[in-house]
Amino acid sequence: MAKAYKAKWIMAQDGNIYENCALVIDEGKVSQIVKENEIDPSIKHIKEFGSAVIVPGFINLHNHLQYTNIGKTKLKGIRENIKKVFCNIRKHYHLAGIPKNSFVYKIADLLSEYFCYTREDKIKSFKKGLELSVLNGTTCVCQLSKESKYFELLNETPVKTYLFFELFSDSTETSKEEFRNTQKRIDKLLKQKSENTYIGVAPHSVTSVHKRLFKILSKYCKKNNILLTIRLGESKDEIDWLNHGFSDSDILGAFCGNKKFEPFIQGVSPVIYLKGLNVLNKQMIATYGNFLSDEDLEILKEEKVSFCYCPRVSKKLHNKVLDFEKVNSTFNKRYGFGTNSLAFNDDLSLLNEVRSVNCGILNAEEVIAHLTKYPAKILRLDNVIGSLTEGKDADFNVFFLNDNEDYNAVINKTRPDYVYIKGRKIVSKGELVQNV
Repeated sequence: MAKAYKAKWIMAQDGNIYENCALVIDEGKVSQIVKENEIDPSIKHIKEFGSAVIVPGFINLHNHLQYTNIGKTKLKGIRENIKKVFCNIRKHYHLAGIPKNSFVYKIADLLSEYFCYTREDKIKSFKKGLELSVLNGTTCVCQLSKESKYFELLNETPVKTYLFFELFSDSTETSKEEFRNTQKRIDKLLKQKSENTYIGVAPHSVTSVHKRLFKILSKYCKKNNILLTIRLGESKDEIDWLNHGFSDSDILGAFCGNKKFEPFIQGVSPVIYLKGLNVLNKQMIATYGNFLSDEDLEILKEEKVSFCYCPRVSKKLHNKVLDFEKVNSTFNKRYGFGTNSLAFNDDLSLLNEVRSVNCGILNAEEVIAHLTKYPAKILRLDNVIGSLTEGKDADFNVFFLNDNEDYNAVINKTRPDYVYIKGRKIVSKGELVQNV
């Protein structure tokens, strides 16, 4: 049964901004956008939003939803508290002398607490993150995790989900083992996944993935047309490791149970390092980039690498953020935004993420494009989502406007009033009305 949703403005991301029109949905798909007075009389279900703007659902390119409740969950059981004592002893042993405000210490703190969670706590934390994402207008998430326990949850949610399996290795042997295990999991999950679930790989970083695994993944992803995402130029520790063959990242690796290994070549940037391993290509999504040079950015541009920008987490963890004007000029229409997790961010609002750096660089239509149309192309899902054009899934957000506001005011909002996924109302008046 067809339904129509009327609003003062519709930013469909099809090259037009519609005024006083209606978005027509049929069987969960976008049918057309028509003038209010041209709505088919046979359509009985008509929703009038009035002074509002309708935009496509948002796409978050970098999430760790499992860490949502870090710092908020109190450990209850004896077993969990024993784990906590063990982790604290291990942390003090490995990280003695490391400043508590350093990146390495903060990550060790995060992993220690998460390790002590029960399975139930982890699932609850993940679900909370997913709910908060949807409340903030995100209808497609890219989840990075080493754990496949979240696959079933992602597979059942109406939210489009890209599960990127995180990989780590410290030698040729562990590289082969890590790849074999991941390949088996991917092959199995590809047979079980729903139409809303997609799978990629995420070698963690140059400091935690051996050159052998990078080479294996490069061939595997090209052969199977699989997307790969990686933290690149994120921290000063990463740069030090490449320059000197060691850094505090080795201490974090030891804390996580990994052996120390050295870069296959020293004195180069993270981008040059990966270029030497033949990893850079259009199937890669690089994240952070806080310590990348202009030369690095130019190479990524030439190799058609896409980019995920996480400015607020970068500021909190590293007190350094890649200049937004450089991001915008280098990657042009090949970048989107990520919020990481509530462990290191104030909220999961992509609009707040953009607003933290924008300062007039992007206008309202461009902001929405970098939260919808462009990340959809990066994920190769632009045939399904990213714009409100005929045949695509009816994933959209509705923002109410104040008096004298037009569609440009959407970039001053934090979260939508209504969220629809495949034409189903998931959020109404800022509250969840359907389970995600």
